Amino acid sequence: MSVRNPTGKTPYSPQQYSFWRVLFFQFFSIVFIFVGLSYLSWRWTSSLNPNALWFSIPLVLAETMIFISSLLLIVNYWRSLKIKQKRPVKLLSQIEEGISPAEDRPIKIDIFITTYNEELEVVEPTVVFAKKLEYPFEEVDIQIYLCDDGRRNGSDPDKENFKALAEKHRINYLTRPDNTGFKAGNLNHSFWQTDGDLIVILDADTLVLPKFLIHLTGYFRTVKMAWVQSPQWFYDISEGRTLAEITKLHFFNYIPLLNRYKVGKNILGTDPQIFYDGILRHRNSANAAFCCGAGSIHRRAALEGIIKNKQDRLVELKSVLPYDTDLIKNKSLYDQLNQEGKIVGPFVHHISEDLYTSVLIHSEKEGWRSYQHPDIECMMLSPQDISGVVKQYSRYAEGTYQLFFSRDNPLFIKGLSIRQRLGYLETIYSYFTALWVFIFLVSPIVFFFTLTPPVQAFNFDFFLRFLIFIFMNTMVASIANWGISIKRSEQYYISGFWYKLMSFIKILTGKKMVFNTTRKKTVKSNVLNNLKHTYPHIIITFLTVAGFVWNIYLVQQGTHPSYSAFFANSMWALYNIYHLNPIIRATFITPTDE
Repeated sequence: MSVRNPTGKTPYSPQQYSFWRVLFFQFFSIVFIFVGLSYLSWRWTSSLNPNALWFSIPLVLAETMIFISSLLLIVNYWRSLKIKQKRPVKLLSQIEEGISPAEDRPIKIDIFITTYNEELEVVEPTVVFAKKLEYPFEEVDIQIYLCDDGRRNGSDPDKENFKALAEKHRINYLTRPDNTGFKAGNLNHSFWQTDGDLIVILDADTLVLPKFLIHLTGYFRTVKMAWVQSPQWFYDISEGRTLAEITKLHFFNYIPLLNRYKVGKNILGTDPQIFYDGILRHRNSANAAFCCGAGSIHRRAALEGIIKNKQDRLVELKSVLPYDTDLIKNKSLYDQLNQEGKIVGPFVHHISEDLYTSVLIHSEKEGWRSYQHPDIECMMLSPQDISGVVKQYSRYAEGTYQLFFSRDNPLFIKGLSIRQRLGYLETIYSYFTALWVFIFLVSPIVFFFTLTPPVQAFNFDFFLRFLIFIFMNTMVASIANWGISIKRSEQYYISGFWYKLMSFIKILTGKKMVFNTTRKKTVKSNVLNNLKHTYPHIIITFLTVAGFVWNIYLVQQGTHPSYSAFFANSMWALYNIYHLNPIIRATFITPTDE
């Protein structure tokens, strides 16, 4: 599918299913598992340095954790599932069971555009694109709601008037007196004041393509389909510059190996293709694809199921209420809950309300399903500098850690299948990797300045086993994501260790969680503000280089205790610097840089 956007860029085409690629991946994965088990058995039993167990054990433990991460990846990618796209729906009987001819009617679709502090110039295009949505059935009632948590209704002359924006485009305007529950509270407030059978959730900057509803509503012909998520595609990601553009030397254009090479492509690491087109799509086979908020469609009946069945978990959220009961559409359910003193909404008051809500719906005894749609159906703005990236990703990390430590931890909550638990475990585990990635980053530094090797000997036996293990580990990820560039994802997987660690400490120390929205409007980047997120990377790089220089001096003096250990740690150091390099470069890049 080829789609153009306001900048003229074309989004990626989704990864195509291939039986032979899946078979090759499965074969290669089985071989890797045996290689990995053999390598780790040798590392634990025959390679530890008995004179430096303080160094050896943390390192081999980190290697073991990386192997477990690869095992979870293998489980995630083991199967692929392709659900045939179905025709868009018209009648309620097409998506609900037990609807008699007398009760049947055209479905209702509500579109929620959630906004808090985004500028009007960001939100208005979202409204315009939503108004252009196509649908083949005029009888279907499609209502657009601007859900404004900023209370910009014209009463405050210092604020932009979003109520006037809604009136200008003839859509509905909803607001509430406070921000209880943040985005979840905003959605819950809107939920009670609407009655659509299907609910579309859009962020303030989500530009939906015209056939969004046509392509996604057909999935709900499967009566247990709770929600469908479409990929989020950022159309403003930097495409980088060629050497000719950077140097102004046009002869680079005539050198085949260099004329296509671009520097700075996706330097902020915000391209989510590997997540949507790789990780989540493969979870379709386990019914474990979770909701990511913007660009998703939800079945109201599934959301109501959370309210009815999970009151013991959501009772603490009863402050997230609609304030004008006269506007409540689902009076029967509301009145029932009101009598029980348990007025809540389906969206959980949580930093990652979409992930948390997904766990609750998947655990329902009704057997609700979910699906990650392959094609790009909406476009969004990405964070504009590294501070914005860290701010957004820290929110994801804090929400995931918070879910792990909650009573609804997907590893233990009732109702999930083993494959679903493993899918959610991979997501949670990906944030805990910061603990052992840090060990990998500092290990060469420890060696350079202590000259203490973490293994008995960096001999041929070690290099052979280690290189085979690393090669196989890398190939598993590459084959799994065949056709998807994984370079930046791998780099930020490692360089993201700091925000993950800070988020983890924040959760452990019980600091109050703050729902920070990511600024979308282009602003001049503040390098000093960026540095507070990347100084650990700069320090690690500096110490690594300093240690390398010190060891070079020792080699020249002929006093270095092990040339093979120096060589091994030098290669390791280069590997670390390569992965930390993009985030350090991004620190000094402003949004206006090309």
